[in-house]
Amino acid sequence: MKQTIAKCISFCGHPLLTIPLFVTITMFATEDVRKAALVTFLIVGCIFIPLFIWLYVKSKNGTTTNFDVSDRKQRKSLFVFILPLLMLVTIILYNTGQSKTVCLSVFFGLVITFVSQIINLRIKSSLHVSMTIYLSFLIIPLNYQLGIVVFILSGLIGWSRIVLGRHTLKEVLWGGGIGLTVGLIMLYTEQNICHYATKNTEEHKA
Repeated sequence: MKQTIAKCISFCGHPLLTIPLFVTITMFATEDVRKAALVTFLIVGCIFIPLFIWLYVKSKNGTTTNFDVSDRKQRKSLFVFILPLLMLVTIILYNTGQSKTVCLSVFFGLVITFVSQIINLRIKSSLHVSMTIYLSFLIIPLNYQLGIVVFILSGLIGWSRIVLGRHTLKEVLWGGGIGLTVGLIMLYTEQNICHYATKNTEEHKA
């Protein structure tokens, strides 16, 4: 029973499911259809769908032990695959004049992935936990209560990863620390950029 619950929580909290869902819902709820479609295509279609296909193929042909790439040495190839996609999409979003919030969100997603790659040289931090905590910081400006709920749920996701034997407590804590640190920096950066942009606009009008 415990294993079944852990599997369900781990599946529902998988970044390949939660982040694309968040991006799609948020973009179409806050932007016009054309812009929402473009941003969703770039983030979901050019990052998450290729990553899903890559993980599926690798797990099926035995190159990776499982879909989550739980082996630390095997995880190196995951970072090699995903980092260029994140960099490319970040550049395209910026050069097509997308909002600062969208650009910063993807950029700091790139930062989390890069930091996790460096940390992976010594320890396999939990990407499930780090990405869920980061997601909570993306949600907080839109819905504070929901963001806090997602943040709390990251603890359950961490528990599920330990129960399933995919991570140790130490690896979960490292993942949490990465997600928390990058999330706070992202939130601080976004707020300051918006503050200065508003200030400059008001000064220009005056």
